[in-house]
Amino acid sequence: MINTQPDAPAERASMLRRFLARFPRPASTRSFWLFAAGAILLVMLAIEMISGLALAMFYVPTADQAWDSIIHIMRHVHHGELIRNVHGIGASLLFFACYLHMFRAMHYATYRRPYIKMWMISVTLYVLLIATAFLGYSLVGGQKSYWAATVITGFARAIPFIGADIQSFLIGGYAVGTPTFGRFFVLHFLIPLIITGMAVVHVRTVRRAFADAIKKEFTPQENQRLLLDYRITDEDTAKITLYLILFTWGVFFAPNYFSSADNFIKADPTVTPLIVTPEWYFLPLFSILRCFPDEVTGIVLMFGAIAIFYFLPWLDTSNSRFRHHSPWIKAGFFLWILNMVWLGWMGSKALVGPDFIDWLFGRSAEPGWIRPLSQLSTVLYFAWFVVVLPCRRWLEKQEPRQEKKREGQKP
Repeated sequence: MINTQPDAPAERASMLRRFLARFPRPASTRSFWLFAAGAILLVMLAIEMISGLALAMFYVPTADQAWDSIIHIMRHVHHGELIRNVHGIGASLLFFACYLHMFRAMHYATYRRPYIKMWMISVTLYVLLIATAFLGYSLVGGQKSYWAATVITGFARAIPFIGADIQSFLIGGYAVGTPTFGRFFVLHFLIPLIITGMAVVHVRTVRRAFADAIKKEFTPQENQRLLLDYRITDEDTAKITLYLILFTWGVFFAPNYFSSADNFIKADPTVTPLIVTPEWYFLPLFSILRCFPDEVTGIVLMFGAIAIFYFLPWLDTSNSRFRHHSPWIKAGFFLWILNMVWLGWMGSKALVGPDFIDWLFGRSAEPGWIRPLSQLSTVLYFAWFVVVLPCRRWLEKQEPRQEKKREGQKP
């Protein structure tokens, strides 16, 4: 008897080949699981926007009622506690996927030609995510979030001449209050819309960059079909499912794992917590901000730690392929990641100890080592960008820059 039924695996493979024809990508991106981080980010962004919209229907952005409205959501709104847990854990896992996505791009040097535009949009999305997360954390109205917003906005006063005006503009007065909650709530609601629009642009630049990488030209009709033809492959679906399993476990079994006990207390402007720290994904930047006695230096270094990613395509002077990357550079990159984790851990501790030079030569009797090692880790953070990357060209086999010539031939 002749089997007339279609071969399911063959049909599925044919569908996958048709997808890859629509959405081309370099061969190096078709196996390693970190390459699903972009699709995971899209899924988590959608979850955050839907859960945030549900919370916004019941939240009251005033200094007196912000905390009470959150308690009302958790105790009286149907499935309100579940929605808030989804939003809170989702923010942490969104940033975890974001860091994986950025570290992957840095590891494979996909910030150079023809990926420069894609990288710039990615960094801008990261900056917008930081702003959105800080605004959302400040809206909780708990003791920790209130003082974190007070301390972070208070650093603006250190800016010469205009610092006090900037702080007053941010918080709408002399202290965090109802105007602050109103402004932060509006911005926390609007910035995700900008993020969504830029995410669409980012997906389009990914297609263009991958097409340039595999040296294939597409017709205008093929370029316009990107959003309509985009489908997640079976491989990415499995990775997203595993990530959502981790997300579900966090929602139901560890919803407050990343939260501070002080943030379950209503904000009291008259009582300062022993340690004022932001959420874990801000801790490396917070450690850089506070480790130097001069507040202006801390502000410049914190913003510089973010802005330096924009200059990464020009700081990295190497033009080598990934297979030619020096093992010393690869090892140094993972040490740089460990240094970031170390910075984050120190950012969660009380800032004690003298400056690094005084601590190193024993010129100060002040106990503690968090401040000096935070300063050392900050120097190592920037050394990767301004010392190691410019020296890569002498450690790796270089490839000819054919992309420039090819781009010059385009109409």
